Amino acid sequence: MAITRTPMVDDDGSGTTGTVINNAWKQELYDQIDASAGGLVYGAWTPVDLSGASLVLVVTAATYVALGRILFVWGHVTYPANSAPQPAILGGLPYASGGQLGGFYQTYGPPCTFHVSSNSNMIYLLNSSTMVGKTNQELSGSQLIFNGQYLRP
Repeated sequence: MAITRTPMVDDDGSGTTGTVINNAWKQELYDQIDASAGGLVYGAWTPVDLSGASLVLVVTAATYVALGRILFVWGHVTYPANSAPQPAILGGLPYASGGQLGGFYQTYGPPCTFHVSSNSNMIYLLNSSTMVGKTNQELSGSQLIFNGQYLRP
């Protein structure tokens, strides 16, 4: 994006032009940088069960911050008591993944590895040892507290 340039002026009273950048020009530059980076966007998201088992998750908290293409997410969900054999999949991420790897960190709950596929807004929950999908039954009655980041398109 081209930056509109405004001439520098003598803002410090020294009689030498260009010694201090005009404040309006600086603000215009900062606004253009923010706009090109996508700005800062934040809010809540709603994790949902996408495994096909029609589970109703209890969402204690789920927030995100997007800074340009980088997305940071936090979540605290509780799985209902169930015996569903389907692989556990959380949906509802506020933005799809841009095809780049991200990283997630779990702070509470049964050990899981979190994986967001390319061009997807779903989190696959995997067994940390075998990297095979965890089932809903394995997460029955469990709380998961996690955070992570990934790139959006």
